Amino acid sequence: MKDRFESPVYPFTAIVGQEDMKTALILNVINPRIGGVLIRGERGTAKSTVVRALARLLPPIQ
Repeated sequence: MKDRFESPVYPFTAIVGQEDMKTALILNVINPRIGGVLIRGERGTAKSTVVRALARLLPPIQ
């Protein structure tokens, strides 16, 4: 059951721009041996939005 205070997650496919960040994250999902992606940038550049949107597409961690 969803927490009533949980904010909605923006769909990954609807995010416009940030192509390098999205590509790096997708490549890391495809090949975890990459070892992760460090995301940094100014406030308001959709860092958290992109990561939350991608996480919603992935299977749960076991």
